[in-house]
Amino acid sequence: MWDTRDGRLIGNPYEGHTNDVNSVAFSPRGTYVASGGGDTTVRIWDIRTGCQVDQPFKEHTGGVLSVAFSPCGQYVASGSGDTKVIIRSILANYPQLSDVLDSHIAPVDEGGLVQNRAVQIISHMSTQQIFECLIAAGCIDLSAQMDTDQNTAMIASGGGFGDIWVGQLHDGTKVAIKAWRTDALETCRDKTIKRAAREIYYWSQMDHRNIHHLMGVIVFKDQYLGMVSEWMENGNLHKYLVKNPDADRYQLCIDVASGLEYMHARNTVHGDLKALNVLVSSDGTARICDFDFSVMSKASGLMFTATSNSRAGSTRWVAPEMLGEDAPIRTKQSDVYALGMTMLEIFTGTVPYPECQMDFSVIKKVDRGTLPARPTEHLETDQRGDVVWELMLSCWSRTLDERPSAGHVVEVLTSQMIVL
Repeated sequence: MWDTRDGRLIGNPYEGHTNDVNSVAFSPRGTYVASGGGDTTVRIWDIRTGCQVDQPFKEHTGGVLSVAFSPCGQYVASGSGDTKVIIRSILANYPQLSDVLDSHIAPVDEGGLVQNRAVQIISHMSTQQIFECLIAAGCIDLSAQMDTDQNTAMIASGGGFGDIWVGQLHDGTKVAIKAWRTDALETCRDKTIKRAAREIYYWSQMDHRNIHHLMGVIVFKDQYLGMVSEWMENGNLHKYLVKNPDADRYQLCIDVASGLEYMHARNTVHGDLKALNVLVSSDGTARICDFDFSVMSKASGLMFTATSNSRAGSTRWVAPEMLGEDAPIRTKQSDVYALGMTMLEIFTGTVPYPECQMDFSVIKKVDRGTLPARPTEHLETDQRGDVVWELMLSCWSRTLDERPSAGHVVEVLTSQMIVL
C-alpha cells in the first residue's frame, strides 16, 4: 500500500498469494482490502493490522482476475479465468467483521410502527402495493397535488438504483422526487422492505424547522416509488458555505444541533450526519436530510448519490467505537460525535482531517486518539471560541457517557450567540 502524496510505502507488503495478484478492492469503510490472484484464491486483509483475515476463499479453479465489494460491504464478488463469477457473504464466512452497517433506528424502535399497524409489506409486492401500504400506515398521498408522470421533470442526480428528480406540484411549488427503481425494490429482502417503509413513515411524521420535511409519496411515472419533498435551491450545507462565506456559522451549528435534538427526542438516530447531508433553505435555515435510506443502502445497495450510500465516504465523521471489528449499532452518542465533526466542518468549510486524502489514514489517526487541530483562524482564542472548541472536544470524547446530548449542544451554542 502506497501513500499517493509522497510515494512512500505504508507498512509492509501484504504477503500470502503464491502467484500474481490481479485485482484489489477497498471495502466501503476503507477498513479491509480484498485481493484476487493467479493462485485461484480471494483473500481479505485488515489494513489496521496488515494481516490476512482468517482463511482465503478457494472456490475458483482458475486465476482470479477481478474482485469487488458490494456498496453495502456485505458481499465480495470475484471473476476468474474459470469463466465463473462468485458472490460470497462476508459475514457468513467472517462473522467477526463488521463492515456491514447497522440500522440508524434506535433499539427502542425495533418493534416497528408499520408492523404494529398490521401493514405487511413483503418483497414480492408491486410498487403500487407498497405505495398503498405506506398510505395505509399514514403517509400522505400527493397524487392529487401533482402530475405523477412529471413529463417536464429533470434528473438532478442519480445512482445505480435510484434517481433524484426535480419536479413541481400543480400550484408551481418546486419539489424533489426521490425515486426507487422497481427492479431495485424487487431485490430487497422482506425485512428490508418493511424497515424501509417504517423509516419513510417516520420521516413523514417529522415536523421541525431543521428537518427536511417529507411532503408525501407517489407512484412516479407509473413504476417508481417516489418520495416528494421541497426542493432546496441552496443545495447542501457544504456547497452553501462555499457560496456564502459570510454566513452565520454559529446559527447554522444551532440549526443542525436542533434538528438532531428533535430526532433524538423521537428515539431516531441519524447515523450519517455531515454537511453533505444537511440542506439549506432559501432563507438560510439548515435542515437535516438523508437519514431515510441508510437501511435500504445497507441491506441491498440502494443509493441515490455517492453521499447517501450509508457510510461510504463518511469515515471522517464516524465515532471511534464504530470503527472496531465488533462495531455496535449506531447510537445517539455516535450521532453527537458526528455533530461535533459537522460543527468543525461548518466553521472551517472543509472536511475533518483535511490533511488525510484516504479514509484509512483517518482511521489510523482516530485509532491513535488524534483529534482534529483547533482551527484558530476560524475559532479565535477568545471566550466564545474557547467555549465552542471545548464543546466540540466533549463531543469527541472516547467515553460515550461524557459526550453531551444534542440538546446540551444547542444550549451552549445559543448562550454564545449573545457573546460579542
